[in-house]
Amino acid sequence: MAENADNANEPQKEQNVVFAGPEPSPITSEERRAKLAEDLEKIPLFMTQLPEADEDNPAVEALKTMVSDEPPEEMAKTLKEEGNLCFKRGKYADALRYYSDGLDYDHDNKDLRLTLLINRAAVNLELQNYGMVLRDCSDALRIKPNTPKALYRATKACVALEKFDEADECCKWGLGLDPGHRDLLRIQKEAADARELHDRKLREREERERAKAEKRDRLRKAIEIRSELTFDTSGDTAKRKNAFLWENESGRQVTLDESTGHLLWPVFFLYPESKESDFVEKFDEALTLRDMLREVLAEPPYWDNRQNPKYTLDNVDTYFLHRPVGGYDQDERLVKVGMDTFLATALDNPKFIIRDGIPSFIVLPRGDTFAGQFIDRYRKLRQAQEAAKKTVKP
Repeated sequence: MAENADNANEPQKEQNVVFAGPEPSPITSEERRAKLAEDLEKIPLFMTQLPEADEDNPAVEALKTMVSDEPPEEMAKTLKEEGNLCFKRGKYADALRYYSDGLDYDHDNKDLRLTLLINRAAVNLELQNYGMVLRDCSDALRIKPNTPKALYRATKACVALEKFDEADECCKWGLGLDPGHRDLLRIQKEAADARELHDRKLREREERERAKAEKRDRLRKAIEIRSELTFDTSGDTAKRKNAFLWENESGRQVTLDESTGHLLWPVFFLYPESKESDFVEKFDEALTLRDMLREVLAEPPYWDNRQNPKYTLDNVDTYFLHRPVGGYDQDERLVKVGMDTFLATALDNPKFIIRDGIPSFIVLPRGDTFAGQFIDRYRKLRQAQEAAKKTVKP
């Protein structure tokens, strides 16, 4: 048979009730209601929580004696009824507490304990505590294995946890006890639909991962063909498990244009004078530096002199910094690269070290004071190191 919605042992949700007659006057003062609650709390019969034992109140002590003298089974029944009332009103946390307190009492009434477990499972379903639902249903079935309600609630929890094999097993068990159980028949269909949706999403995710892995492998092969490329093996990328040297955590990394077979690189153009930069997300390796700067410098940068800009296509030179893998700042060298150099050619230069998968170029205005000082700094650094090497005795 299907679940009996009128079973007095089961928690029922309270229905909306419309009363006829004049509407009562609402209490408009929050202070009056708070004062009333405070006054009622002082009356033992209306207390929501008993005070500590050291309070000198005979009425309170009498209530405590009554509570402690109540037989455990009767106390469990009372707590069950309180839990049912809270469940009807949607006060699930309170209902959970009452059912749990009722289960703490030791008595021989197995049916009462069974009801408390099943009711607590209903509350935990509402609270989405699905693991606790399964625990209570399991305990209920140990008391009485032929309990369709416990199997129904266990099935709902299994579906929510995407444990579809267990859900199917619970359904079959319950329908074996009651083939016409409407709730079990309904949840059986819901479980089958949920499994189908889950499996479809899993297949789609696996397909996306497979396509992503294949695309990554095609990129790997394209980069390995370009054997002249040099990557920094001392950075964070090299230390990451299963990461290629051209990959980085920012997600800005080289891609393969499947239609042309060209690599599209993320590239920084650095302007040390203004401490600014431009980022190009996809720089086709078949283009020259001039091709890309024609777009980047199409308008004077906001930090340049707009009336008389220095950073124009015909007035800049491009460089890159060479620092050996594992080297230090003092080991850096400034290397000039022609504006008409293809990106692929520039990156093939044995002195070009690609760090974190993003090549960088320095842009300096031609004949500028700052540019002269910047270039001279690296020239002096190189001369100092060369002089130091000559003074070292063999």
